[in-house]
Amino acid sequence: MDMHSRYLNPPIRNRGWLCLLATALIAISFWAGIGAYREHKRAKRANVISARLLAAQAKTNAIPTRTEQEDQKRWTALIVERDFMWEPLFRAVESTATSNIELLEMHPDKSDRRVILRGEAKDQKALISFLAALASQAALENVHLVREETALRGSLETVTFEIKATLIKY
Repeated sequence: MDMHSRYLNPPIRNRGWLCLLATALIAISFWAGIGAYREHKRAKRANVISARLLAAQAKTNAIPTRTEQEDQKRWTALIVERDFMWEPLFRAVESTATSNIELLEMHPDKSDRRVILRGEAKDQKALISFLAALASQAALENVHLVREETALRGSLETVTFEIKATLIKY
């Protein structure tokens, strides 16, 4: 059969071209494999860098430093201070004050829009008229006397008082 096999299989005419084509295909696939491997390494590096950047961004956003917290508290206090209705409060107090009343302290609670007024009055009648005048102001509501005491200052007898009121929000 060996003798006849040579006659039964036809000769391959382009054997050289076929080997060249197979070698070219192997070289192209090897070149594409190396390119894909390099691209994979570059993508892997990019993922590592983006993960580091995201971690750093999350770290800075998650926990503010003490100075940032203090700055935020200061800004919040300034905003509350700015938004407080000072003008209506001063206008109401100044329009009702007389020479018989001496205001010693004014403590505004900016978050609740409340104000505490402390002072001295010449007598009980002056205190009652001051309290009625404050209650009639459009900017104030819930005006009430919290405390009153008679105080002696040498030979002068005065009435110390504490008044609480709420500012009406405009």
